[in-house]
Amino acid sequence: MKNITRVERTTPAAIVRGCVRAATAILIASLLTSCLWDLPPLHTQGTKWVDRSGHEVILKGTNLGNWLLQETWMMGQTGEQCTIEQTLTTRFGAAEKERLMNLYRDSWITTRDWDLMAANGLNVVRVPFIYSLVEDDANPFHLRPDAWKYLDYAITEATKRRMYVILDLHGAAGSQGHEQHSGCSGRNWFWDGGDGHPASYYQDRTTWLWREIAKHYRGRGSVAGYGVLNEPWGTDPATLAAYVKTAYKAIRQVDPDHVVILPGHSSGIDAYGVPAAQGMKNVAFEMHFYPGIFGWGQIGYGVQRDWLRCGPTNFPTVCEWDARIKKVNAPFFIGEMQPWVGQGELGGKIARATYDTYAKYGWASTSWSYKVFTNGGGQGAGTWGMVTNVGTQEVLVKANTWDCDNWDSTFATACNTRADSVTIGGTTPTKTMYLVIKSGACCGGALDVAYDRISLVNDATGQEMIVNGDFGSGSGWTEWNVNGVQSFDYGYVGSTPSGGSGPALRVQGTADNNGGVYQAVQLVPGQRYTFNGAFRDVGSPAASAWAEVYLVAEEPKTGVDITGTALPTINFETADLASIENLFRSFGTIDYDLHEDLQHWLTSSTPPTIFTLPAQPVGLTLQEVGPTIRLDWAANHESDLTGYNVYRASVLGSYTRIASGLSAPTYTDSSATPGAQYFYVVAATDPEDESFLSEPVTRPGVAAAVPGRIQAESFVAMSGAQTESCTDTGGGLDVGFLDPGDWFEYTINVQTSGTYAVQYRIASQTGSEGFSMLVDGVSVDSQAIPNTGGWQTWSTITGAVPLSAGEHTLRFNATAGSWNINWIDFAMVGP
Repeated sequence: MKNITRVERTTPAAIVRGCVRAATAILIASLLTSCLWDLPPLHTQGTKWVDRSGHEVILKGTNLGNWLLQETWMMGQTGEQCTIEQTLTTRFGAAEKERLMNLYRDSWITTRDWDLMAANGLNVVRVPFIYSLVEDDANPFHLRPDAWKYLDYAITEATKRRMYVILDLHGAAGSQGHEQHSGCSGRNWFWDGGDGHPASYYQDRTTWLWREIAKHYRGRGSVAGYGVLNEPWGTDPATLAAYVKTAYKAIRQVDPDHVVILPGHSSGIDAYGVPAAQGMKNVAFEMHFYPGIFGWGQIGYGVQRDWLRCGPTNFPTVCEWDARIKKVNAPFFIGEMQPWVGQGELGGKIARATYDTYAKYGWASTSWSYKVFTNGGGQGAGTWGMVTNVGTQEVLVKANTWDCDNWDSTFATACNTRADSVTIGGTTPTKTMYLVIKSGACCGGALDVAYDRISLVNDATGQEMIVNGDFGSGSGWTEWNVNGVQSFDYGYVGSTPSGGSGPALRVQGTADNNGGVYQAVQLVPGQRYTFNGAFRDVGSPAASAWAEVYLVAEEPKTGVDITGTALPTINFETADLASIENLFRSFGTIDYDLHEDLQHWLTSSTPPTIFTLPAQPVGLTLQEVGPTIRLDWAANHESDLTGYNVYRASVLGSYTRIASGLSAPTYTDSSATPGAQYFYVVAATDPEDESFLSEPVTRPGVAAAVPGRIQAESFVAMSGAQTESCTDTGGGLDVGFLDPGDWFEYTINVQTSGTYAVQYRIASQTGSEGFSMLVDGVSVDSQAIPNTGGWQTWSTITGAVPLSAGEHTLRFNATAGSWNINWIDFAMVGP
């Protein structure tokens, strides 16, 4: 303004020249930002991402989850973006809500975050955002006044650090699925219509939005691509593909150059066909892969090994996806993955191996997620974040049915958070602390967990500090409740934890409960205490329950939760304005716990040698010798062979290790229950790796009796079938995650020839073409599956089949995916 004032005192011509110079300076600055500092634009060439010179570019990055669309579990809070914004608006007004949301966004991602992402060796950032960040939700089909503030900021900061940006519409108008990560759970209006509007209304708004985004960012090289919709699973694959093609055409009307990323369905990408044959150019496909999580096996080394090295598994492998991508001749983008959570010291190595494997195929990939805050803080065995908030000594161990459904482990191998020792601070000779065993359930689920051999030993003296850690009675323990109803069985002898020593503590509870047991311990500040124990998920439904152990300074109080002290949980409906502001502001200043091992391996010039495997053992045989079962197999001959591990399962595929470090290729199982069905596999080991599991051998059980009920998970052979915890009456497991062509079968013994009514207990969130049922290879029934309202919302459908007396093979062939089955019931209705 001072220069302008001086110009105004001179001639009109001078004024014009000054204005031109000022305008030119502004234009040059803008050009420098958007052009000179911009990254080379990317496009597609066959299955490759390439720059304008045709050189392949391997994109390796992460997601900025919970920034421009809140997923509150990632910041130690409850609720979701829709409800939080509505609550803030109702309580404080629309303008104050906007101020608070901006405070939150300005705090969640700051300069230190951009610097840390660059320090992790990343060259791309996926930026998930909700539609209302850009579109004025109160005035649909109109931009907000500050529409581009945060997306522009992200692109500018990423460009400074030579990182590309992928714009990901994580939450569309109306929500493109039922899940929280669309911003508003339970709606699915994008596909089904709702709030007085047809589905086309929300789809038209999204098409308009993408046209505006493409108009704004056309020519911006730092934008690697447009992610049209995140996880749009509230519809069938064909409907999804039809809409995305509409969005593609709208984008191409204003932006002919940027890569348009076509979202895969949960069942895959086949509905799109070959893009070039559909007239689609410069497109890539996106899928999200989470081995070990969300029903894809269990967190651990084995599931990642089989995925990345194409092992003999019932789950997909990168080899299968490489073939699918080559068939459609388009690049691939793994928009979300999480290879290090729960992996402890292996997490960094597995993450690097994952990025490197995807790079070998030319795939772009971004992990979920860069930053995750937890109430207890700390990395533990590896949280979901590359960074998290600094933790406290209070959190000793955690497991839950989101990350590690059906877990059964010692505390030292817990899949979520674990600490094998603790040293408390202070200056007094002794300090009273409280060891708290806390369990709970939420979200309409239930709780059923067990604990055993709880131990806290003074390393200096060898003294055991816990009274009655082996249970058998409640002596030494005090019960404590936060909410809901829980029951405690101190003499539980059923499905006790592996590594236990007899009677265990079993904690059960109805939906939405929280509490546990505790006891006081006298500890010496500065001395190290070794912590041990074992726990398991006895039968809690998936995504509902947790089991945790804390060491806290204050005695637990009825109605008061224990979460650790690193980050508070606040109630947005009752918290005062200052508390909300302080929480949001703290996200930008709280001390970080950097996953240093992960950073080391992501930036190391020498990759890890993990997944350099011994040969898969072959020739496994089974022989019953009296009450025992003898296994023999052909010896491996690697020079660095360290031995063999043996695994057993009563449900095919759900193996538990029963022997390790065997030096000879033989093993006798003396713990087998007479008459029970078992499946056995063997693996070879070297100092770092374990081979693929051998082909299984089976000790047959008794054939399933008909008439009668067959539990779906009790199949004797299968291809592609997976099991998961079931919330249906009776709990247990169901069979799900099926794709077309998958199958599973049973051995049945029909008592009497005749016609049988069949009941199938099924669940589906979308409906499906279902399955055909075969007896001895002959189809006897086929069923389409209705939409039951959810993957764990159960319904019974019926059929009728003729069956002859005797033993038969009963087989289910999946005609299509997207259905679960809990049991099959046969009842004779006539000769």
